[in-house]
Amino acid sequence: MANIVQNQAAWQQAKFDKDFIIASGPDQTHPADDEIVIKVAYVAIAPSEWKIQDLAYIDLEYPHVLGTDAAGIVVLTGSKVTRFKPGDRVIGYCLGLIYGGSKHGAFQNYTTIRERAAVKLPDSIALSRGVVLPMAVFTSTVGLFEHLQLGLPNLTRHDNGETIVIWGASSSVGSIAIQLAHAAGYEVVTTASRHNHGYAKELGAARVFDYADAQVVQKMQQYLRGKQLAGIFDCIGEETTTRACADILSESGGGVLPTVLWPPENLPENVKVVMVWAFRPGTEDDYGASSVWTNFVPAALRTGVLQPKPESYIMTGGLERLQEALDLQKKGVSAKKIVVEIDSFREQ
Repeated sequence: MANIVQNQAAWQQAKFDKDFIIASGPDQTHPADDEIVIKVAYVAIAPSEWKIQDLAYIDLEYPHVLGTDAAGIVVLTGSKVTRFKPGDRVIGYCLGLIYGGSKHGAFQNYTTIRERAAVKLPDSIALSRGVVLPMAVFTSTVGLFEHLQLGLPNLTRHDNGETIVIWGASSSVGSIAIQLAHAAGYEVVTTASRHNHGYAKELGAARVFDYADAQVVQKMQQYLRGKQLAGIFDCIGEETTTRACADILSESGGGVLPTVLWPPENLPENVKVVMVWAFRPGTEDDYGASSVWTNFVPAALRTGVLQPKPESYIMTGGLERLQEALDLQKKGVSAKKIVVEIDSFREQ
């Protein structure tokens, strides 16, 4: 308990600030009934974190503790928690941007996570690898199974004869979305640099197109003709990628197009672009696809059906390295997820 009392956090002091202040963190000694407190071993860096610093696109109360993906050891549980006990190795989606504030931010020595937003990690998978999963799984779940209404994934795959396009195979979300869609029985068509075509196929993609090809949209449209298209998911969320996905979808008859950032204007009239809000499975009591996270993910990790991808690029040095990690993520990484070791304690 003394260590929890001495909790330290990386604070963003004000809107647009880009230098974290390391100082005493939020009180983590009294979790709510449905919450767990973990000693943080690793955090994974998401593009949303540097974009919040640059764009302030979410209205936050400052100072604030950022961070969404955390892995560590449970130290406290709320009175109604049934799935976890102290000592469990877990990964979790920290909801501090929209729920619980700084107490629920990942960038600290101890953080609070809602029970529904955490899962146990199999002993065969290191915390430093598992930490890449939470936000990517939540985002993929909302995009694929809420907005596109795909069938849910299974440990035993059965081909359903339908095709889905997932744009951005080497991104964190794309790496997971491909695996979930493949496990749900869909033929996955995706995009990647030529260097990452093999990576995309290892994840379960049946066909990979080079996104840098000037004719990529036309080539994908031609490939999809005659196929039963279940949908398209833009896992990059840049104007060029959303427009490319919209053109492909429009030519195939139109429909809903989930994307991970705000869409541009003047898209085809038969395409409805929706922004994916990843937090929904962690905040809504009756979220329809919550079983993907709570049931499928732990079992799929144990059996190897789901791999913690992309690979972790680990930076040591604790909270003091976080701003450097955000800056590195902003420059761009491919088929890697930047992970910061917050505490050097070793797993038993």
